[in-house]
Amino acid sequence: MAQTLTAPAADRLRPLRIPLGAGVLVLLVACGLSLMVGSTGTASPGQVLRALTGHADPQLTAAVTSLRLPRTVVALLIGAGLAVSGALIQGVTRNPIVEPSIIGVNAGAALAVALVTYTVGPLRLGGIGLMPFVAFAGAAAAAALVFVIVAGVDMTPGRVALAGVTVALLANALVMSVVVLNDNAIQFLLRYLVGGVDGANWSGVETLLPYTVIGLGGAFLLAKSVTVLSLGDDVARGLGLPVERVRLQALALVVVLAGAAVAVAGPIAMVGLLVPHMVRWSVGTSYLRVFGLGTVYGGALLVGADVISRIAIPNTEVPVGVLTAVIGTPYFIYLARRGRGVV
Repeated sequence: MAQTLTAPAADRLRPLRIPLGAGVLVLLVACGLSLMVGSTGTASPGQVLRALTGHADPQLTAAVTSLRLPRTVVALLIGAGLAVSGALIQGVTRNPIVEPSIIGVNAGAALAVALVTYTVGPLRLGGIGLMPFVAFAGAAAAAALVFVIVAGVDMTPGRVALAGVTVALLANALVMSVVVLNDNAIQFLLRYLVGGVDGANWSGVETLLPYTVIGLGGAFLLAKSVTVLSLGDDVARGLGLPVERVRLQALALVVVLAGAAVAVAGPIAMVGLLVPHMVRWSVGTSYLRVFGLGTVYGGALLVGADVISRIAIPNTEVPVGVLTAVIGTPYFIYLARRGRGVV
């Protein structure tokens, strides 16, 4: 009789080279286009290479090295972080339609930033480097509130999603109240809350990089445990996994990754929903593979979306947060209507 393969064992039979190679290729193309396209015009690949080595026109060199390159790096880091954080939260809650924004993490981080901006001001907030810590505090508070709401009852995917949507709605309502009350910072807050990387610079890279590296590194270390936990709490406990501790560790990593992204670029939704589904369809449910490929796919998706945001409407830019929502909403509706594994 043929032996039935477990999910991780079956995943090992799936070829990884093709989806990984395709993802790396798309990522390289997206990064190349990101360096070529900008408000000062479109440069050729040769001009970009000369600008990167300091042998191009000074204006183009400044545009590529001071504006387009850090913007590309920030989009890459945020896309990778949001994709992995989405896979993490989907794995530990066994809910395929959740991501950090849906369980309130993005809204909590945005609320914290808005409140501090209202009381301290956006210039001081950025100048003294409080943004990541403020965003982390808000994200952690929102995530904790979600799990307090569902504590003591069966943590079904539907309950987690419902609690998250409730917390996100409350946080978003409070954010809008802060925006209405704060005339002095209204332009800053409105642009920040849409979500975008158009103002990214090397300071944003320095802020984002250590948290993204820590978050991604922690996710890879936790990958095997998340794979087991995704099979169900009873199975995980039967295999000796400390379920509550793993779930808490995963949630902390989600807060780090999503909080850092919100701190630098504002709340960008749908990346953490779309990419894990794309990856699991390609390589299965082994979370070591999901995180690895998700890092590449997430970066490619957000860098590519940022390029499209620059050229979608002539002489203006569509905030990338709007574009990812437009891209992701139809797929979210498809998942909700399909219904399998959601509740």
